[in-house]
Amino acid sequence: MNKWITYIVEGPSVDSVSKARGDVSEIAEEIGFRKLYIYRYIDEQESQQSLLSRIDGITGGVAAGDLIVYQYPSYNQFVFEKTFVERLKQRGARIALLIHDSELLRDSSFLKEIDLFNHADILVTHGEKMELKLKSFGITTAMVSKELFDYRISAEQVSLDTSLKKALVFAGNVQKSVFLKEWDHQTKIQVFGSKDAFDLGENVEYMGVYSQPDLLRMMPKNRFGIAWDNDLPQGGKYREYTRYNAPHKISLYLAVGVPVIVWRNSAISELILRYKLGYAIDSLEEIDLLMEQLTRDELKQLKLRVNRFSDLLKEGIFTKQALIQVEQELLFMEMETANDR
Repeated sequence: MNKWITYIVEGPSVDSVSKARGDVSEIAEEIGFRKLYIYRYIDEQESQQSLLSRIDGITGGVAAGDLIVYQYPSYNQFVFEKTFVERLKQRGARIALLIHDSELLRDSSFLKEIDLFNHADILVTHGEKMELKLKSFGITTAMVSKELFDYRISAEQVSLDTSLKKALVFAGNVQKSVFLKEWDHQTKIQVFGSKDAFDLGENVEYMGVYSQPDLLRMMPKNRFGIAWDNDLPQGGKYREYTRYNAPHKISLYLAVGVPVIVWRNSAISELILRYKLGYAIDSLEEIDLLMEQLTRDELKQLKLRVNRFSDLLKEGIFTKQALIQVEQELLFMEMETANDR
């Protein structure tokens, strides 16, 4: 049996999409997976036969019984995702969907994702809360949890700081982070990301937009990182989505040794509190008091823990554990099927 991991071929970008998928592919290769290259390609006029031929070309080396870990979504058209899974299942391959994002969890009317998830042999989710929510939609596929995205950084790229001060840093999509527009707290915050004409509040220092390598170099390593999404008036339930997902920016912060502050009701807050990697709050109105009450010793111990934890993300431990568990679960399924014959 061969093991395959999809790798999305696309141009460089300043967002985290290509970074997250690239890291998963690189980590998977270290434990015996081979890359399946999928180009970002959208053709709304493409015939079904042409699409099938394209998928067969991409997967020419895949044989019956092989395992494919498909990084979902590929950001090709949804018809590509569905056809890919169905085609490879027809050919006898086993499919694990490793979920980066789920539109169903952002928009409960996106029902066609239910059928796709139920076609897979196994799903790799962001944790128990995501699993429970997916099951509430009628998804019955077996699930494996990967609580956090890993984040590959070389020692040459980033040097960890040993100090920590009572200030914040934000890196991400500024335009969907409405709280930055209204920021009037005493705690200062530096912001990295594309903002266009988006106005920022008092005590916000806008630092600009950078590629991933430059962001790693420019971002301060002696502040708290904040991950805080708002639902947008024009649509987009981003805050609700954080009840189920593991934001990639959390991994960025922790990988460079930056403790985090998150919404208490977010799914990721459980991991942050369990390993004491930061703080969970109910409202941003708590931020100034939280900073004020932190002692010098608390800052020191917190920084030490996060710097040590960062090694796990650089090593790829969460991805490796999840992929190994996928193999184990599929083997157990096969054994149970064989016993039933």
